[in-house]
Amino acid sequence: MLRILVPVDFSDTSKNALRYAAHLFEGSKLEITVLHIFGAKSTALMMKSIDSILIKEAKSQMSALIKEMETESPEVYFKSKLAKNYAVSTIANMGNSGNYDFIVMGTKGVSGLKEVFMGSVAGGVVSKTSVPVIVVPLDYKFESLNNLVFAVGDDAISDETVIKPLKTLLEAHNSNLEILHISENVAPDFETMLGPLMELDPKLTHKSGNGELNRQLNFHINNNDTDLLCLLRTKKSFLNRLFSGSVTLKQTFNTSVPLLIIHE
Repeated sequence: MLRILVPVDFSDTSKNALRYAAHLFEGSKLEITVLHIFGAKSTALMMKSIDSILIKEAKSQMSALIKEMETESPEVYFKSKLAKNYAVSTIANMGNSGNYDFIVMGTKGVSGLKEVFMGSVAGGVVSKTSVPVIVVPLDYKFESLNNLVFAVGDDAISDETVIKPLKTLLEAHNSNLEILHISENVAPDFETMLGPLMELDPKLTHKSGNGELNRQLNFHINNNDTDLLCLLRTKKSFLNRLFSGSVTLKQTFNTSVPLLIIHE
């Protein structure tokens, strides 16, 4: 059984991410934990009074959301959880518990993907958890997962467990995989560099880097019918190189394609 954690704040953004998770893993035996975090810890009497109101409202909204989702996706087992704590630490700690295969989160619209790496809740979770994270832009509706692009730099991939989340999605949807190598160096020996990824029979694309990695990546996925972009987060991360220039990022990385981040 696949177990997915989906944090929600009952906004359209988070509800959309929840629906995306249900559709993305449709056909698998699936359990989704819907998590709502309503505030940081406090012992003040006034805050306790406010908390009781927040909890009552959250329970009501959660109940309505779960009923709605059970109607839309009756084959999925939905669980609910309320927590009073800090959002990033709570989500990351739950992810690191080993109880979940993926975290699926929403972000805001076309300009929102940059917020994943600009200090938002989703960005904090990505940096603190080891579980794969899928970030879903607002208004992105799941239709199919035909084409998945895995963007890589020059670092070799040798651990098969790292790409397990990728294989899970590819096998579930019989998707096409493209390995997009962007580097200032010449095209590598893909067989050596990619290791276990070569077993997935990917299409191999090399593009010469010119210092504007985010612009090149954005252009590629928006012109090649990409349904999901995958990045690998490592200590010497291509992802870190890709998003090192925050000013450039704000201007150019505005794709609406969902993003899968896996961890070494």
